[in-house]
Amino acid sequence: MPLDGSMPWKRWTHLAVLAMFALTAQPVVAAGWSLMVQQGRIGLTLPDIHSGGSVVTGIRADVVTAVDADNRVATVQFRTGSRLQAASIVQSGAESPFQMEDVRVDLRDVTLTVDLNGTAPLPERSSVAGPVVITVGAVQHPALIGQGWRFEGVVNGPMTDLRVEGQVRSDSGLVADLTLRNVPGEFLAARAITQVEGASGSKVMAGTLSDWPPLLELDTGQVRAEASLRVEPDAPLALHGQLDFDGVGGVMNRTAISDLNGRLLIDLEQGLLTAGFRDVTIGQLNSGIGIGPVHILAGYTAPKSDLFGGLLDIQQATAGFLGGRLRVAPGAIDLSRKPWRLPVDVYDVSLARLLQVYPTEGLAGTGVLSGRIPVQISDAGIEVAQGQLAAIAPGGVLKLPANRLRAMLGSNQAMNLVVEALQNFHYSVLESTIDYDEKGKLVLDVRLEGENPEVRGGQPVVLNISLEEDIPALLTSLQLSGRVNEAVTERVRERLQQSGEETVP
Repeated sequence: MPLDGSMPWKRWTHLAVLAMFALTAQPVVAAGWSLMVQQGRIGLTLPDIHSGGSVVTGIRADVVTAVDADNRVATVQFRTGSRLQAASIVQSGAESPFQMEDVRVDLRDVTLTVDLNGTAPLPERSSVAGPVVITVGAVQHPALIGQGWRFEGVVNGPMTDLRVEGQVRSDSGLVADLTLRNVPGEFLAARAITQVEGASGSKVMAGTLSDWPPLLELDTGQVRAEASLRVEPDAPLALHGQLDFDGVGGVMNRTAISDLNGRLLIDLEQGLLTAGFRDVTIGQLNSGIGIGPVHILAGYTAPKSDLFGGLLDIQQATAGFLGGRLRVAPGAIDLSRKPWRLPVDVYDVSLARLLQVYPTEGLAGTGVLSGRIPVQISDAGIEVAQGQLAAIAPGGVLKLPANRLRAMLGSNQAMNLVVEALQNFHYSVLESTIDYDEKGKLVLDVRLEGENPEVRGGQPVVLNISLEEDIPALLTSLQLSGRVNEAVTERVRERLQQSGEETVP
């Protein structure tokens, strides 16, 4: 429903009050009078309401009441069959158009009380209390998938400070606790809390939010969301939100996510969005090669007019990787200006584990690698230019299979020496530049210095080797090998079958 300080449902209630007391609240001179009506019935068809950017059409009030009144107070008990309804409520604001169709408010068992002695305006002397049920045939909003909603709760308080509390449910199964407070002319405040769990929660969110990523599927853990907003006359909307993640796991496209925990805070005030990632950790991100645990501490600010063109302030971003770790240097990234640059520092990565990950038998080695990889993200994709990796002293050992090397290097006499040396190469220097283009081609220019004790008496050898790898194809091979999980493997197989490509790694 339109969340502004002049909501049409408030005016419906006022109309109902006036209708009830057109019969009972006339000025009376005599003292000590009383009136009792056991079964009163009124049906009203009301004109359309135009209020600001909102339009309510097809308004009708049907009320069945019991009235008990005297010279001090009047009490109206709404009986079964009492309802307010509207064919549509449309808010056509440019920022957030909103529409509800077939709106029905069930008022049975609601009690309306009016102080007849006071001199204040009627709304100030009127209060309501009791259960209320609101059903909406369809809600249309850019952020939501169109569907029906139902609210069950209680209404309580004077018309000048009305409170509604209860539970709202969508046809797709989303359930949220909802609290509303309306002080006409001053503010409207709302608070909603919901929680979803595992695969069922993922299905509910996909059936509710229009922007839910189609390739995101959750299967474990809980997500709790809480949001509150406040609207005041001639003031911008104030929104505060919080998302809590507890052991969340699932699949995003072709990446498996496990054990996501932490909190996301969101605030929208004075036309400025601020967000903060607090204590966010991810057990592992796995697209074929596992990365984790991941730790993130960051903030984000953006104008309301361009929510995705703000400033991302990275305070901490680290991840475990092959026995070592990756670290994004702290700094600010202006998302309104591409390309985005992420300098990634590499510390103490195990060469042995790196070679174990590569899907070729016979690779082995020892040593520890460190360096920096300048990642650049643009509309074209991800690129790396002149990244640097080097082995930490004193070096280590490389053992590469001869058949693999001959396939890469050829079989001439000069290459035979290289192949022989790399069967058991004791290196003191291993340095490599890294280049990666937007099409997924990785180029490594490797410099090796060392010797093979079994070749030419351990004579020193210097090798310069250029290696190329198709990273998307490599990851596809790893995903098909079952190194991620069954969901990712099945998703990759389906895509390959749709494209007519080979599915065997």
